Amino acid sequence: MFINNFNKRERYLALATLSIVSIALVYVFIIDPIATRWKSLNSQIRSKVNMLEKDSRLAANQKAIRSEYAKLSKQGRPAKSKDQEVAQTLTFIEGVSKNDGCFIVNIKPVDIKNADSYKEILIDVTIEANMAQISKFLYDIENPRENLIDIKRFGVSSKYGQTGVLKSTFLISKALLD
Repeated sequence: MFINNFNKRERYLALATLSIVSIALVYVFIIDPIATRWKSLNSQIRSKVNMLEKDSRLAANQKAIRSEYAKLSKQGRPAKSKDQEVAQTLTFIEGVSKNDGCFIVNIKPVDIKNADSYKEILIDVTIEANMAQISKFLYDIENPRENLIDIKRFGVSSKYGQTGVLKSTFLISKALLD
């Protein structure tokens, strides 16, 4: 064999080189893929455990969630017709603006969107008032959370020729639970 032609020092170097190369090959082709797969499986297991913990917390709170949904669905249930519900929402918005001293320039229903478990009434409102009245209007529209009313879009500009009076445009949505 060719290793017998080497002297003692060269044999040790050849064996050391062969052992280092064989260890490197074992690491690259056996140990590293196993370790990578192991880490991947561990991360998948952690992900599944987190999902299970979240689901178990939701399951534990299921009774409270259902009672809250039942309470809100009674309040958000649509009236006899969509037109009556829109009219009721418009009346609510007009009442709030009147109480807050805001002048309604334009108010009109835009659309009724159907989602999976609810319907959404969209109303475009333009008002004129000072900043304090506008902020009070925004608070009073969204504050009774049982009405399920939300401000989707909000824009403010100054009214031409008048100081202190702002013209605000809102897109207001009201959710109707099925």
